[in-house]
Amino acid sequence: MMMYLLNDIYSKMGDELSKQIYLRRLNYSISKDYEYINQILNISIRDNNLWTEFVDVMSSMDDSEVVLFGNGIWGVTLISELRNFHWKSIIDNTPKINMRGTIPVIKASDFFKNYKNEKIVISSYKHKESMVAQCVEAGVPYINVIDAASVIYKLTEGRIYFDNDIPINLKEGVFVDGGCYDGSDTKRFVELFDDSAICFEPDTKNIDKITKNLIGYEDRYRVISKALWSEDTLLSFSSDGNCGSHIDLDNHSDGIVRAGSIDKEVGNTKVSMIKMDIEGSELEALHGTKRIIDRDHPVLAISIYHKLEDVFSIPQYILEVYSGYKFYIRHYSFSWYDTVLYAIPEELR
Repeated sequence: MMMYLLNDIYSKMGDELSKQIYLRRLNYSISKDYEYINQILNISIRDNNLWTEFVDVMSSMDDSEVVLFGNGIWGVTLISELRNFHWKSIIDNTPKINMRGTIPVIKASDFFKNYKNEKIVISSYKHKESMVAQCVEAGVPYINVIDAASVIYKLTEGRIYFDNDIPINLKEGVFVDGGCYDGSDTKRFVELFDDSAICFEPDTKNIDKITKNLIGYEDRYRVISKALWSEDTLLSFSSDGNCGSHIDLDNHSDGIVRAGSIDKEVGNTKVSMIKMDIEGSELEALHGTKRIIDRDHPVLAISIYHKLEDVFSIPQYILEVYSGYKFYIRHYSFSWYDTVLYAIPEELR
C-alpha cells in the first residue's frame, strides 16, 4: 500500500478549520503541551457565537446573586470556563462535598427552603427538565432560571458525529454504531436519516440502556454484543457500565468479551456511515473494516483523541484503503477529548 505522509493528510483536509485543528492536534501529540488543546478550544468552542453570547449574558449579571445548579462535569466546566465569575454557591440534589474550591456546595432542598430571589444557572442537560421543575415548584421565577445546559449541549454532545457543519450526505445503507453505549447516537441517526442501524456494544451493563433509549425504534436497529476488532477473538475487557468501558490488553480487566470485525459481522449489508468511539481501539477496528470501506466508501466519523498517534495513524490508514476521501476534523468538548475525524467520500461532496 502507498504510505501517506503528514502533508498528504493535510492536503486532504476539506476546510480551513479542519487544517487548524489538525495542526494543533499534531503539535499536542508531539509536545504534550496543553496550550495546543486550549487553542483548539478557542477556535472550536470559545469563539462560537453561541458561547460568546452566553458569556456576555453571564457577565452582565451580579455574580454575588447567581447560583449554579449541578456539581457534575458540566457544572465544573462552567466554573472553569467562567473563571472570573464568583458564584454565590453550588446547589446539588446529592452533594458529595461541602466546597468546590472556595464555593460552598449546598443540598438543593435546603437552598430552596431559603430562596432569596437568586438567579439559578442550570448546568446538566440530562437532568435539565427535572432541575427546572424543581426551581418552578420552589417558587423561582422562570426569568431567574438560566439554561446553560442547552448551550453546552449544542456545542458538544448535540453536534458530535452529525455536525451540520460537515457535508454528511449518505448513500443507501445502514449506520454502524461502534461503541453504542446507551444508543443515543443510534437514536439521533435514525431520527435524522430515517434509516436503520447495527450497534456494537460489548458491555452487558449498557444493553438495558440501549433498549430503554430506543423504545419505539425496535425495528430500526440490532445489537451485536461484541467489541470491535480486526478479527474474531476473545479480549480482556474493563466494564465500567458507561461510555468508558474498553478493551484492556494489559489485563487490568473485569473479564473477557468476544470481539469481531465489521467486515465479517456486517457481511453483504451495504453501509452508509460508520461511527467509532471505542476508547483507543479505533485503528485496530478499522483494520477489520477494510473490505467495507473499500466496497461501500461509507462516511466515517472516527474518534482520534484516545492515543497520541491517532491523529496521524488513523487518517493514514483510511487513505491507504480508499484514497478518495476528504477529511474534516471537529472538536466537541471543553477538554482534550472528543476530537472527531470525518471522512467524506469525494463522490458525495
